Amino acid sequence: MTLSPLGAAVAELTADTAVRAITTRIRPVEPGAGDALGAGHFLPFVVLSVLDAPVQAPTATASVTLGLACYAETYAKAETLWLACLGVFHRKGPRVAASGLGIYNSLAIGGGIFDKDPDTAQPLVRGLVELNTSIQPITV
Repeated sequence: MTLSPLGAAVAELTADTAVRAITTRIRPVEPGAGDALGAGHFLPFVVLSVLDAPVQAPTATASVTLGLACYAETYAKAETLWLACLGVFHRKGPRVAASGLGIYNSLAIGGGIFDKDPDTAQPLVRGLVELNTSIQPITV
């Protein structure tokens, strides 16, 4: 297994019941096949990407900034999806991902920014989440 903060974040979103009630389409880096469709066929989905991940030497930790883009049929539904994702990360304490990645805390540091996909014109809401993580496996 890899100590990927992106993989851990995707897994946390995928496992959350509030997010799953809206969509099971949680994607790392870019939309998956069949996600980005034209008007009248918009589906809800989330795309996560790592924007920054500097190692905090000499502590064996990293401060990882994730970008989230929450797509839906309308701006209101995109905001609802963003708020569900926010609930997964905002002010969450220590936990260990299945990969052994230690997440010491997470915090939404910005977001709720309404936008539109430049290719499909699909409504979306963007946000930022910070994860303070280990860079070595944590054994439980």
